[in-house]
Amino acid sequence: MNKELSEEQIDLIKNNEWVIFSTADLNNNPRAIVVIPSRIEKDRIILSNIQMNKSIENIKNNNKCFINVYSKDNSDMQIKISGIADVYEDGNLYTEIKKFEETNNLPDDLKVNSIIVIEYENIEITQE
Repeated sequence: MNKELSEEQIDLIKNNEWVIFSTADLNNNPRAIVVIPSRIEKDRIILSNIQMNKSIENIKNNNKCFINVYSKDNSDMQIKISGIADVYEDGNLYTEIKKFEETNNLPDDLKVNSIIVIEYENIEITQE
């Protein structure tokens, strides 16, 4: 079981810009949304919650999640990440991410409500 991304894989995700982030509600109904990660690290990925009300609700009830990255440069390759998500509405990491996103990436009318920190449980690289 692989629980870390290589520098090459991190760069590939950054180059793609967006990922597909999936959660499930209490009845196991899936929800998938497209998001741009705030930070990608070898053992975790951090997302900013701007308007993810249903996804946040799902995480609070079932913290298992899934991230899928489809490579723009290699249409046969995917990075599939199973993880455990935690929502943070305060703390140093939240403050750091919020300040960066609101200063550099978001229009003035949008704010970071919380961050989602996803610790990798398994990473699968596929060549379809």
